[in-house]
Amino acid sequence: MALLEYEPQQLLYHYCGPAGFEGILKSKVLWFHDLTQMNDPRELELGFEHFFEALTSVRHDEYQGHRGFFLSILAGRLAGLRESHQAFCCCFSLAGDELPLWSEYTGYSGLSIGFKPTAVKNIQARVQKADYLSDTTGKTYRAKVLEIAALYDPDGESHDERFWTNASVASFAAITALKHNSWAYEREIRMIHLQAKEAPGTSSALVSAVDDDYEWTAPSKRIADRGEVSYLPFEFGRYRDGNDKHRRAIAKVTIGPKCPLTVDDVANMLDANGYLGVDVVRSECRIR
Repeated sequence: MALLEYEPQQLLYHYCGPAGFEGILKSKVLWFHDLTQMNDPRELELGFEHFFEALTSVRHDEYQGHRGFFLSILAGRLAGLRESHQAFCCCFSLAGDELPLWSEYTGYSGLSIGFKPTAVKNIQARVQKADYLSDTTGKTYRAKVLEIAALYDPDGESHDERFWTNASVASFAAITALKHNSWAYEREIRMIHLQAKEAPGTSSALVSAVDDDYEWTAPSKRIADRGEVSYLPFEFGRYRDGNDKHRRAIAKVTIGPKCPLTVDDVANMLDANGYLGVDVVRSECRIR
């Protein structure tokens, strides 16, 4: 089950080219790509930079000396997890027909798929609303560090794994949510799946609810414009009738301003792959 840090109340739009659209319809899966290989090279780097600045500030100002030693331990653990784990991301937007998104992700010739929120709730990942860099980012991160620090019991055992796991979860959630403000037009909702780079003995508590079972999966590789990219596939939809859990996962498809497909083409593709009740429209955007 997804961890709903943000609970979507409207359609989640995923932009893709015609080939990607056909692949999604046929496979009933979404690809989660390595976050460090996304189109913005500052992914993760930005989050770690600002979170560690806040951690250092709180350690220096509010938790001086031995009293704050546990924050130094947390910093070390986060640095270790950064090297040992890999974050995979699938991106959506709250905007289903925006010219900059058509340009960035489809060259104006793709489609946007409007998924119902229920379609992604069975995916084992954290659902987040992107937090764009602003003048308040430092204050927000300081508040998060102070919130984490308040949960530490100085009289308890220093090796209390429940605290360290919860602290790591909260820290990584804040780190993966941060994006540069130059991408704010995307109004992004992201799903993050974090797993160890090497197959562990048990599932990572950073990506799943405590009671969920998760089998580590070796990432697949594909060649993109920016080189080799790692990804993990996850099925979307929810179980209703046997294996037809995808039937009503998609509510709307918008055809991009330069997409060669017609409304009838898209409707026929949806029908051929078992999707029901999908509204197919052309983009309101125009460009020469």
